[in-house]
Amino acid sequence: MEFSVIVPIYKVEEYLERCIDSILAQTFTDFEILLVDDGSPDRCPQICDEYQKKDNRIRVIHKPNGGLISARNAGIRESKGDYITYVDADDWIKPELLQFVHDRIAESSEPVDMVVFSAEKFYSDHTEPMSNKVQAGWYDRERLEKEIFPFLLVKWRKDGSIGNMVEGFTWNKPCRRELQAEHYVRDERIRMFTDEPMTYECLLNCRNVYICDEPLYMYNQTNVNSILAQGKKNYLSKSFYYLVSYMQEHMKGYVPCVDRQLNEYPAHLVTRTAKQKIMVEPTFRQAVRSVKAGLKESRMLSLIRLKGLSGNMKLLVLLFKMHLITPGMMLCAVKVRREASSKK
Repeated sequence: MEFSVIVPIYKVEEYLERCIDSILAQTFTDFEILLVDDGSPDRCPQICDEYQKKDNRIRVIHKPNGGLISARNAGIRESKGDYITYVDADDWIKPELLQFVHDRIAESSEPVDMVVFSAEKFYSDHTEPMSNKVQAGWYDRERLEKEIFPFLLVKWRKDGSIGNMVEGFTWNKPCRRELQAEHYVRDERIRMFTDEPMTYECLLNCRNVYICDEPLYMYNQTNVNSILAQGKKNYLSKSFYYLVSYMQEHMKGYVPCVDRQLNEYPAHLVTRTAKQKIMVEPTFRQAVRSVKAGLKESRMLSLIRLKGLSGNMKLLVLLFKMHLITPGMMLCAVKVRREASSKK
């Protein structure tokens, strides 16, 4: 069997049938579907069971609610395909997706570890194309280390432009099952940015990757209850501490540029949250209180070394480490005003 398609499912009854139907409509038919019901309290379990009766390629896993990583891991353990690909249950895929991936794998003279394609963002009244912001083509290990890994976690060049960005989504990266079975995420406490740990750890272990902008996936933007939408609210939480500490433990030592980013990454999360609080809280004092509470809850500062940071980010982290939250937030307020002025 070539593909295992894993669909983690929780409270998506409005979208689930469209998702499953799009997988069953694939022009390439050598696949299994693993519907992982993560203790969904709506009609999703019944919908899964009904589909299992209709097609013998479908297997249903019912489990207690444990979060997206837990559901994904349950699917990985039960998968039998040579490659694993994911579809979020509120999204859907185009009929030619699996055929396209199969053809790219078949045309390579070397074993293929991962295929990266693109998507269209779906809104209620229009769609928008997405781009990987990376030159299409085959990437061997040398090219990955030269062009992709320097911007794996921190996307910005020194001049402020975006580097060769490969987003952390799992849904656009079919990957060898053995690779995912070895590098699945062990910490199921991570509930935000859940795709990034496994995606990037697997990518760091790849030797042959195909990247393109073929829009094979429909990325639903109408589900306001999605994990991604929730995750944009606050980067200073226990879940983000679990995320960063896990990545620092499991992704360190591959290439020096990633080791540097593993330190910069939590510093960016702290900076972004501080600036966001300046913009959304009703008063400056409330923004200070909110960031102070977040820093205490997340323990994010314990994951950041000052060495290697530069400019205002280094100063901000230093002030926060010294418990000088108000001066640090004043620095952020100045930065927010400058950025707002530059956009006018």
